Amino acid sequence: MFQQFRCIAIICSLIVFTKPAMSASSEHIQLVESALERFSQTNKQHWSYTIHSIEIEEGDKTEIQAKHQPNNNPYQRWQLLQLNGQQPSPKQIKEFAQKRENKGFSISIRELVRTHTLTLVQETSDSITFSYPVELADLGKDAIGKLTGHIKIDKSNQHIKQVSVHNTASFSPVALADISDFNLSMQFITVNDAVLVHQTKMDMRGTFSFFIDIEETSTVTFDNYQYQPQSLNRK
Repeated sequence: MFQQFRCIAIICSLIVFTKPAMSASSEHIQLVESALERFSQTNKQHWSYTIHSIEIEEGDKTEIQAKHQPNNNPYQRWQLLQLNGQQPSPKQIKEFAQKRENKGFSISIRELVRTHTLTLVQETSDSITFSYPVELADLGKDAIGKLTGHIKIDKSNQHIKQVSVHNTASFSPVALADISDFNLSMQFITVNDAVLVHQTKMDMRGTFSFFIDIEETSTVTFDNYQYQPQSLNRK
């Protein structure tokens, strides 16, 4: 029902010092901007990788193992390896490849992280963490002022380590829907100096039409990244 929100989620644990939070300095904002730009410059369509996805919606579980190969012909770039622990049928393989080809692979990191409202939360010798108010169009106007994000930057290479979002109050993304708990997190890794998504988690709970429970969780893990430079020349 709310598949458009399942881009990825669960709030990460952040150790926060008891000292008051401070607005980010111009140097901090530049650091985050640089890290976001580094991630945005990585073209995910030039990488092969595997995914392991587990989604649970209203008690129904779907588990997928698949592989993305960018140099294959269109509608053959995605290969469904397993569906709910079983060998998929030719029809399921074809439908999955078509669906994933049309869906693509993109994450609007700029929409998720707004650098002009950053607040310094924690700094260690290895990383630095900021918080900020979140405004996501897909979650509706009622969510404005009710979502808080955190971004953690690796200080050694100035890359993103983690981004998370959670709600601070219930909100209504669509008519008759009330979301009481929303948690989203993204973990990142660096491969050959490219910043790539390693894992996304989402947990969303609430009610629809006052009496229908909303319970959706998903975990998607990306592994076995390999750069495919020849894909640059393919359409």
